Amino acid sequence: MTTDASCGAVRADSDLSCIRRLEFDVPWPPKHVAAYLLEGPEPILIDAGAPGEDGESELRDGLAEFGYEPADIDHVLVTHVHSDHIGQLPALRDAGATVHVSQAAISRLERDLETVRAVLRETAKSAGYRGEDRDDILEEELESRRRDRRLIDAETVQPFDPTEPVSVDGREFEVFETPGHEIDHCCYETTVNGTTVLFAGDTLIEPFRAGAFQVGFDRGAYEGIEAYYEAMDRLAETTATHVFPGHGPAFEDPQRVIQTTRERLDTLLEETRAALEEIEPATPLSIAEERVGNVRYHAPVLDTLGAVGTLERRGSVSYETEDGIRYYETQ
Repeated sequence: MTTDASCGAVRADSDLSCIRRLEFDVPWPPKHVAAYLLEGPEPILIDAGAPGEDGESELRDGLAEFGYEPADIDHVLVTHVHSDHIGQLPALRDAGATVHVSQAAISRLERDLETVRAVLRETAKSAGYRGEDRDDILEEELESRRRDRRLIDAETVQPFDPTEPVSVDGREFEVFETPGHEIDHCCYETTVNGTTVLFAGDTLIEPFRAGAFQVGFDRGAYEGIEAYYEAMDRLAETTATHVFPGHGPAFEDPQRVIQTTRERLDTLLEETRAALEEIEPATPLSIAEERVGNVRYHAPVLDTLGAVGTLERRGSVSYETEDGIRYYETQ
């Protein structure tokens, strides 16, 4: 059970008014990402918004709305290493904030990039990507990792063990390891003025399910949906009544949304198998195209990699490999 701590003056009409939402624009649906300011003696920011000059302006404007500036933020607690959640870490770090990140996430960032490149090439090829399309994926993923390294700056962060509660300014957060959307994703539960809340990042969102990006095209891409189910199993243990997600509105009754997320995963598996039935034998890339049409963005392909991986483990599909490319069939 998490410990309670005061977060400053609370309006009479709300015990949670010390949780302040900051929004940042992003170019992909739902066109925004949220960070949360938890007021207290040493203010804590959960996540750090989108990168770039526009993101920094949004950070400053968002904080100013509640009477703060970046120098007032003492701590940043990161849910996961995606650019729209760590974008303003450099500005906050320069202003004096201590950044708290899972040690597992830091270790992944520090992997040798040439080793990563070889694995990315193998996975992208297995999915059915060829030639320039495959090369583009490699460069996009490697550039993403370089950017994330710069934003995180592993030498300055305060790492924590995600298997244990983390204490920030005397406030204890229960940590839920919630892979699927991102392999080292963490959700944080704490109690604010008698109400237990969950900062859910991108794992638990009411209007939709975030994509199973898990590891991108790194090793483990075919395990993304299985990991997502595992995250839901873990979150079923939360005692929170209020959830503050990275996208979409804050909501109550997380168990309801956990069940909805499981149903969305079930639907993805059903749709993936149905798409395969239409074109089998087929590569994961072809299955994704059959299922959604446009795969200009990688999200539906990564969802499909995770889905066929789960279907294969359940004995519903199988595959044969030809020149490093997987061809799936239904069973």
